[in-house]
Amino acid sequence: MSRFFRWRFFISFGLFIALFVILISGVILYIGPSGKAPTPVVWRMIGLTKPEWQNQHIIFGFAFSLLALFHLFLINWKAFFSYLKIKSQESLKKPVELIFIIVLALYVGIGTFYKIQPFSTILEFGKSISKSWYPGTTHQTPAATRPIKQDL
Repeated sequence: MSRFFRWRFFISFGLFIALFVILISGVILYIGPSGKAPTPVVWRMIGLTKPEWQNQHIIFGFAFSLLALFHLFLINWKAFFSYLKIKSQESLKKPVELIFIIVLALYVGIGTFYKIQPFSTILEFGKSISKSWYPGTTHQTPAATRPIKQDL
Protein backbone atom coordinates (compact mmCIF):
# COMPACT_ATOMS: atom_id res chain seq x y z
CA MET A 1 0.00 0.00 0.00
CA SER A 2 1.47 3.37 -0.98
CA ARG A 3 1.39 6.27 1.36
CA PHE A 4 -0.16 9.54 0.27
CA PHE A 5 2.90 11.65 1.09
CA ARG A 6 6.46 10.38 0.72
CA TRP A 7 8.78 12.38 2.96
CA ARG A 8 11.96 10.86 1.53
CA PHE A 9 11.05 12.01 -1.98
CA PHE A 10 9.86 15.42 -0.73
CA ILE A 11 13.07 16.14 1.18
CA SER A 12 15.41 14.72 -1.46
CA PHE A 13 13.78 16.65 -4.28
CA GLY A 14 13.62 19.76 -2.10
CA LEU A 15 17.38 19.45 -1.51
CA PHE A 16 17.93 19.20 -5.26
CA ILE A 17 15.80 22.29 -5.99
CA ALA A 18 17.45 24.30 -3.20
CA LEU A 19 20.94 23.29 -4.37
CA PHE A 20 20.04 24.22 -7.95
CA VAL A 21 18.78 27.69 -6.94
CA ILE A 22 21.82 28.25 -4.69
CA LEU A 23 24.11 27.27 -7.57
CA ILE A 24 22.38 29.53 -10.11
CA SER A 25 22.04 32.50 -7.74
CA GLY A 26 25.66 32.06 -6.61
CA VAL A 27 26.91 32.18 -10.20
CA ILE A 28 24.74 35.21 -10.99
CA LEU A 29 25.92 37.05 -7.86
CA TYR A 30 29.52 36.11 -8.70
CA ILE A 31 29.35 37.65 -12.19
CA GLY A 32 26.97 40.52 -11.41
CA PRO A 33 28.09 44.10 -10.74
CA SER A 34 29.40 44.76 -7.25
CA GLY A 35 27.38 47.88 -6.50
CA LYS A 36 30.50 49.85 -5.60
CA ALA A 37 30.66 51.84 -8.82
CA PRO A 38 30.65 55.65 -9.06
CA THR A 39 27.23 55.50 -10.66
CA PRO A 40 24.82 52.82 -9.51
CA VAL A 41 23.89 50.27 -12.13
CA VAL A 42 20.47 48.67 -11.90
CA TRP A 43 20.66 45.32 -13.57
CA ARG A 44 18.38 42.39 -13.97
CA MET A 45 19.23 38.85 -14.78
CA ILE A 46 16.48 36.37 -15.51
CA GLY A 47 14.04 39.01 -14.28
CA LEU A 48 15.57 39.65 -10.83
CA THR A 49 17.74 42.50 -9.52
CA LYS A 50 20.87 41.96 -7.42
CA PRO A 51 19.07 42.38 -4.06
CA GLU A 52 16.38 39.98 -5.23
CA TRP A 53 19.04 37.41 -6.21
CA GLN A 54 20.73 37.89 -2.83
CA ASN A 55 17.40 37.24 -1.09
CA GLN A 56 16.85 34.08 -3.14
CA HIS A 57 20.38 32.90 -2.34
CA ILE A 58 19.97 33.46 1.40
CA ILE A 59 16.51 31.92 1.73
CA PHE A 60 17.32 28.86 -0.39
CA GLY A 61 20.54 28.48 1.62
CA PHE A 62 18.46 28.31 4.80
CA ALA A 63 16.00 25.92 3.13
CA PHE A 64 18.86 23.70 1.97
CA SER A 65 20.35 23.64 5.47
CA LEU A 66 17.02 22.81 7.07
CA LEU A 67 16.20 20.09 4.54
CA ALA A 68 19.71 18.64 4.91
CA LEU A 69 19.19 18.36 8.67
CA PHE A 70 15.82 16.65 8.13
CA HIS A 71 17.40 14.37 5.52
CA LEU A 72 20.20 13.43 7.85
CA PHE A 73 18.45 13.15 11.21
CA LEU A 74 14.85 12.17 10.36
CA ILE A 75 15.12 10.01 7.28
CA ASN A 76 18.61 8.54 7.45
CA TRP A 77 19.50 8.79 11.12
CA LYS A 78 19.89 5.03 11.67
CA ALA A 79 22.14 4.59 8.67
CA PHE A 80 24.06 7.78 9.47
CA PHE A 81 24.79 6.92 13.11
CA SER A 82 25.59 3.33 12.22
CA TYR A 83 28.02 4.57 9.57
CA LEU A 84 29.55 7.04 12.02
CA LYS A 85 29.99 4.36 14.65
CA ILE A 86 31.66 1.91 12.30
CA LYS A 87 33.75 4.45 10.41
CA SER A 88 34.80 6.41 13.48
CA GLN A 89 36.21 3.22 14.99
CA GLU A 90 38.07 2.51 11.74
CA SER A 91 39.15 6.14 11.33
CA LEU A 92 40.64 6.29 14.79
CA LYS A 93 42.97 3.51 13.71
CA LYS A 94 43.84 5.24 10.42
CA PRO A 95 42.69 8.90 10.59
CA VAL A 96 44.21 9.89 7.22
CA GLU A 97 40.92 10.95 5.57
CA LEU A 98 39.68 12.81 8.65
CA ILE A 99 42.92 14.73 9.06
CA PHE A 100 43.10 15.43 5.32
CA ILE A 101 39.58 16.90 5.10
CA ILE A 102 40.14 19.03 8.21
CA VAL A 103 43.43 20.35 6.82
CA LEU A 104 41.83 20.96 3.41
CA ALA A 105 38.90 22.86 4.97
CA LEU A 106 41.31 24.97 7.02
CA TYR A 107 43.41 25.65 3.92
CA VAL A 108 40.36 26.77 1.94
CA GLY A 109 39.07 28.97 4.78
CA ILE A 110 42.43 30.54 5.63
CA GLY A 111 43.46 30.77 1.97
CA THR A 112 40.27 32.61 1.12
CA PHE A 113 40.63 34.95 4.08
CA TYR A 114 44.24 35.83 3.24
CA LYS A 115 43.58 35.73 -0.53
CA ILE A 116 46.35 33.30 -1.40
CA GLN A 117 46.48 31.27 -4.62
CA PRO A 118 44.31 29.78 -6.09
CA PHE A 119 41.59 31.55 -4.10
CA SER A 120 42.82 35.06 -4.91
CA THR A 121 42.60 34.29 -8.63
CA ILE A 122 39.02 33.09 -8.28
CA LEU A 123 38.08 36.18 -6.24
CA GLU A 124 39.83 38.59 -8.63
CA PHE A 125 38.25 36.94 -11.66
CA GLY A 126 34.81 37.50 -10.15
CA LYS A 127 35.67 41.13 -9.40
CA SER A 128 36.87 41.69 -12.97
CA ILE A 129 33.60 40.32 -14.33
CA SER A 130 31.68 42.54 -11.90
CA LYS A 131 33.68 45.61 -13.01
CA SER A 132 32.89 44.90 -16.66
CA TRP A 133 29.30 46.00 -15.99
CA TYR A 134 30.53 49.60 -15.76
CA PRO A 135 31.72 50.55 -19.26
CA GLY A 136 34.05 53.54 -19.51
CA THR A 137 34.96 53.61 -15.84
CA THR A 138 38.00 52.35 -14.02
CA HIS A 139 35.86 51.49 -10.99
CA GLN A 140 37.64 54.02 -8.77
CA THR A 141 36.36 56.40 -6.17
CA PRO A 142 33.44 58.59 -7.19
CA ALA A 143 34.27 61.93 -8.78
CA ALA A 144 32.71 63.81 -5.88
CA THR A 145 35.38 62.50 -3.51
CA ARG A 146 38.37 63.01 -5.82
CA PRO A 147 40.44 66.20 -5.50
CA ILE A 148 39.59 68.82 -8.09
CA LYS A 149 42.37 69.73 -10.54
CA GLN A 150 42.70 73.41 -11.25
CA ASP A 151 44.44 74.76 -14.30
CA LEU A 152 46.64 77.75 -13.48
